[in-house]
Amino acid sequence: MSPSQNILLLGATGYIGGTVLEKLLQHPLAADFKISTPVRDPVKAEKLKAFGVTPVVADFQYDLDMLKTLAKDADVVFSIADSSNLPAAKAVLAGTKTRFELTGRQTIYIHTSGAGAIADCTVLGMHGNGPTWDDLDEVQMASIGPTQLHRAVDLEIFSADDEGYIKSYIIIPTTIYGVAIGPLVESGIQKPQTTVLPPLIAASLDRGQAGMVGDGKNVWQNVELRDVADLYIVLYDAIITDTMTAHGRSGLYFAENGTHELVQVGEIIARTLFEHGRGKSPKPTSFTTEEGVKYFGPLAPLIGSNAKCSANRARALGWKPTKTTSDFLACVLDVATSYASAGKDV
Repeated sequence: MSPSQNILLLGATGYIGGTVLEKLLQHPLAADFKISTPVRDPVKAEKLKAFGVTPVVADFQYDLDMLKTLAKDADVVFSIADSSNLPAAKAVLAGTKTRFELTGRQTIYIHTSGAGAIADCTVLGMHGNGPTWDDLDEVQMASIGPTQLHRAVDLEIFSADDEGYIKSYIIIPTTIYGVAIGPLVESGIQKPQTTVLPPLIAASLDRGQAGMVGDGKNVWQNVELRDVADLYIVLYDAIITDTMTAHGRSGLYFAENGTHELVQVGEIIARTLFEHGRGKSPKPTSFTTEEGVKYFGPLAPLIGSNAKCSANRARALGWKPTKTTSDFLACVLDVATSYASAGKDV
């Protein structure tokens, strides 16, 4: 490894990205890191400077030339922002390609996808049947359809790895939960809450009754925030120490440590709202088709989908998540209680 590494972190103010940034700042090699990140908010950008991070005030969604320039100078890219933003991904990859053409050095590219890539959206909450995806099964993983959520970006990254100007590693988180804590949150830089539970609770509050898609029998995995952030560091350490770390089309790493059915989430929300006088019944009911469209738009089938997987490749690297489904369900209760006791809809 070179005496210093230029790291481009996309998503540093976000729920996952901020937690990964915190871990990078605490890394044994942190003194050798030069971390840059695009930030929309100039106030947050100024605060990041106090942590030794170099912010660039720009909009990740639209300032594609800026992304290309930042990527051209990066030894390592941590992409933890919009996992389905194809134009942004192409801009970053273009920057890494220019770097390779100028220096002959491949960029380490650690990208965040999502379990929507394996979701069966035809289930509509009616059963938990279907395959369990294994990240060590390369034939199975290669069969993920090109129209699946996040897949267009993943395929673009595979192509760049095939061409040889990056070494890509794609982390595929499942349902992420937990509250982000630490100095980045305390400073008002990092978003502390998951985006998964609040919309479901907000919809339940609005309709006066906890809801679920179909019978809520669909199955997803779950993973705690700090556990999944640990995977980024475990993976990074394996890469820089020349461990035989799979990359490209073989380099897919699920993040999961437990399984739940949607109905379990719905029952906790229903019970909590009922106890606080915010729900009609302690039992969840099915969203109507109209409600699904109203509250979740095109993502309603995803909420009722199956996305079952095993993080065998990640664990083979030495990743050891500690939080389980019982922790996830406790988090659902905490978040539902917070919203129900607030006395207003969210």
